[in-house]
Amino acid sequence: MNSIKKRQVFLALFLFLSFAKSFADGLCIAQGAVEKAYIERIVDGDTLHLQDGRKVRLVGIDTPELDYETGRHQAYALEAKAYLSRLLDGYVYLQQAKDSQDRYGRHLYYLFDKHRISLTSQLLSEGLGYRIAVPPNLAYQACFVEAEQFAKTTHKGLWQVLKPWHGEAGFSLAKFTVTSVSRNRGGWWLETKDGPVINLPNSGMDYWSPQKVFYLQGKRVEARGWQYQRKYRSSQPRWVLIVRHPLDLIEIQD
Repeated sequence: MNSIKKRQVFLALFLFLSFAKSFADGLCIAQGAVEKAYIERIVDGDTLHLQDGRKVRLVGIDTPELDYETGRHQAYALEAKAYLSRLLDGYVYLQQAKDSQDRYGRHLYYLFDKHRISLTSQLLSEGLGYRIAVPPNLAYQACFVEAEQFAKTTHKGLWQVLKPWHGEAGFSLAKFTVTSVSRNRGGWWLETKDGPVINLPNSGMDYWSPQKVFYLQGKRVEARGWQYQRKYRSSQPRWVLIVRHPLDLIEIQD
């Protein structure tokens, strides 16, 4: 084997070991006490029902939506559900989040498999969902970031192609250029070029200093969160993307 081929082999091995370390670091292990619960059924990649009647939503991730009415499932929705099913064997370990229920009445938990490894981190590392940070439920975010970065670097699942932004209710992740910044009683408002208005709500003002927010004007950003269409009396409806934590609004270099 000549020296060039040896260098190529060593470089490939180095990259593989680096990715493997990132993957291992991103598989969050349960910290503290957990509760064992038995599963009734798995609804989709981030929702399941327990035998005791609780409907549970995984914290820290949004997986693609299944459309049972029309069968028009989002990309990787079926794969996310199937992968979650393979990780579990009739039961799951739970840790309750600080904010314990969502607006649909689902219980918010960090979920773990029989090895006490986070289900969210495993789904993220396979590119079967997007990480999301919603205060005050911020436990394990550091390793969720690493798990997602592994999938992003290795182009797994949803990270094979990042689709351009389009106006549709629900979760959204896309890249924008911030054109202007303003603030009112609804929080910070970041206008974007050919995209939604990004809202940093007042409930999270402790995370956003004026200096940091104004710095984003003119910058390219990657933003993620849930969006809705807001109607105005004097103008056309606008799409609003709500971002609740700085981890979900980052400056990027295209």
